[in-house]
Amino acid sequence: MRKDYFLIGLGVRLLMLLIFIYVNEDEVYNDASEIIYQALQELLGGRNPYSKSEYFLAWGNSQFSQPFNYGPVTLLVYLPAMLIPIWYNNLWIGMAIMINVYSFLIGEFVSKIGSCDRKCQKNAQISHIEKDPRENQLLYYGGIFFWIIPVGTTCITVFIYAPILLTVLAFDKLKNPILSSLCITLAAMSYQLIYLFVPIYVVYHMKRGLKDFGFFILGALPAIFIGLIFIFWPSGGFIESLFTYSSNMPYNKCPSCGNNFDSWSVFSIPRILFNISDGSIQIGPEARFFMFFILGVICVVYLFTKRFDSYEEWFLIKYFILSVILFTLTTNYGQSHYLIFLFIPLLYYFQMKKPDFHKQYPIGAGMWSWDDFDKYYSKYHKVAL
Repeated sequence: MRKDYFLIGLGVRLLMLLIFIYVNEDEVYNDASEIIYQALQELLGGRNPYSKSEYFLAWGNSQFSQPFNYGPVTLLVYLPAMLIPIWYNNLWIGMAIMINVYSFLIGEFVSKIGSCDRKCQKNAQISHIEKDPRENQLLYYGGIFFWIIPVGTTCITVFIYAPILLTVLAFDKLKNPILSSLCITLAAMSYQLIYLFVPIYVVYHMKRGLKDFGFFILGALPAIFIGLIFIFWPSGGFIESLFTYSSNMPYNKCPSCGNNFDSWSVFSIPRILFNISDGSIQIGPEARFFMFFILGVICVVYLFTKRFDSYEEWFLIKYFILSVILFTLTTNYGQSHYLIFLFIPLLYYFQMKKPDFHKQYPIGAGMWSWDDFDKYYSKYHKVAL
């Protein structure tokens, strides 16, 4: 990433942190970092963070409680933040640094992929080809935009950025079943939404053959091992905190909290119906069954037909987008920050499929997969700039 883009993003994020500190002088907006900090204290003290049923979290002028309902990998990826266990009012300095590190890594990685595209485009133009199917530069500028716009710079949505980075790496390493599996399973072990992505990866590598699928299973072993440690930890609580609580999450977490805490949950259809009906309509389980049914049917169709075999990467991107939307709509507490997961898949989608904004023919003519892109890259990347 260019130095000026980096400095602009850093400046904007520092400004956002100052605003966060100012707003938190009187009231508190700091749920995710607070619960991760308390859970890490339990873990570093040799105690199972999932056995503690109530973590009290301040918000507005009140507080609410919940178990630690994030995956164990969340604790590992944010463990370095404990090297700076310093709080300024309600801002955990160590976590603020970690959030921005992961945000930068996402933006840098995505923009580098787009930068590779841009070099190919320039080389292709030098070679005087008639059509350059990679003229769309959304992926390059999208990665920079992800860094410059300080969404979630503060400590409210801290759990999102490490899973997003791992998910991006998993998609980028599709051709390497071990690395792809390692990244997507670790991402799933950090946040429950990513579990919805895992089945499509399983099917993808099953269709590559037994050897490829065997390597995929091998790559999943570290995540499985981490999960088993917490499942069989004598004090228990892993399944209840991570899945039972998340499945039965209250439609309104903290009605007594000031500043419209629950008003951020504007996308949950079960919650909207619950509130409109004054609690008489509760369709949370049915809504989630619908989500699992739809995604399950898609995976089965993909496994047993050749319907999506020609454009598999494009199909996977659309599956990711649909999963995030369904998860947001069907959970009891569909908060708006879930939609941050859509940003990178949408960039890939428009990069691979949508029309060029400068010409009238579609980009990607004859280029629907990374295999096609590799052939294109190998042809043009050696041309001198």
